[in-house]
Amino acid sequence: MSLSTAPAPAAPARPRGGLRGLLTGSGAGWLLGPPLVFLVLLLGLPILFLVIRTFTNSGLSTALDDQSFREAIPRTLLMAAIVTALTLVAGTIYALALGLAPRWGQVVLFGLLFMIFWTPLLVRTYGWILLQLPQGGIYWALHGIGLLDEPLEVYQKTIAAYPAMVHVMLPYAVLPIFQSLRQIEPTQLRAARVMGAKPLLTIRRVVLPQLRPGMLSAAVLVFIISLGFYVTPSLLGDPTSPTVAGLIGSTFNQPQADNVASAMSLLLLAVVVVVYALADRILGMSKQWEQERA
Repeated sequence: MSLSTAPAPAAPARPRGGLRGLLTGSGAGWLLGPPLVFLVLLLGLPILFLVIRTFTNSGLSTALDDQSFREAIPRTLLMAAIVTALTLVAGTIYALALGLAPRWGQVVLFGLLFMIFWTPLLVRTYGWILLQLPQGGIYWALHGIGLLDEPLEVYQKTIAAYPAMVHVMLPYAVLPIFQSLRQIEPTQLRAARVMGAKPLLTIRRVVLPQLRPGMLSAAVLVFIISLGFYVTPSLLGDPTSPTVAGLIGSTFNQPQADNVASAMSLLLLAVVVVVYALADRILGMSKQWEQERA
């Protein structure tokens, strides 16, 4: 005599198209209206006015002929690249520390990380100014242990802006890298340990290759934001070597020069769009978003 079991009920089918299909099928497509209005009013209209002012009174040609602007472009690209590299290294180490820390350690590390978001940018920048002044906090610390006798000469030099910018950009690198870290299967780490791999070898051969998507996303995000960084480089960096954003700010303050500043802003926006398009072409970020949304 054999026992027969009733067939299990079929699982409900998942609506196709994810959230987009659900909204379309339920008649809730009107929810897309407020974000579209928001984008048109707060993004589209300012860009439209920038375009109009750019082509007023030869603003574009004047910006392209400006020697300071042409010199600021490679300087800004170099600064953004250096900040991205430094932030990527620091962010990867921080994300690994988050993954290895116990629960209470993660709470502390996340709290410190989000303090960067919660503290106003100007306050953080002034804090770095107090540290980097000739007889500021760094000088007193190094002088106290006998490593420095003369006043520190880094304030308002290009190198002074790098640690402050990395400090501001750190959360934008840590969060996507930590997200990739959470997707690593624990069985892979156990298998590496069973095979006799040391911790450093496991990190190098198992962990870091799987962090690559998060690291690449973080690099693109940090680089694009760094291109338009204004406050920190202007207050801490060399005033004789401004970035594109600093030059735009000073040009806007000049009388009858808003068309030139608008042209510089539009050209900077074009650089950002090109960088994003290249990154999307090489890294396929939009395809990853489509797969996550599906």
